[in-house]
Amino acid sequence: MRLYSIIIPVYNRPDELDDLLSSLCKQTYVHFEVIVV
Repeated sequence: MRLYSIIIPVYNRPDELDDLLSSLCKQTYVHFEVIVV
């Protein structure tokens, strides 16, 4: 399996970050990492 990296640049948007991470947790493909900057 391939491992994918998802890089998320965030600045002053905690409301959107919560929705985004929630959506990523619901994915069926589990071989990924999330990097929040």
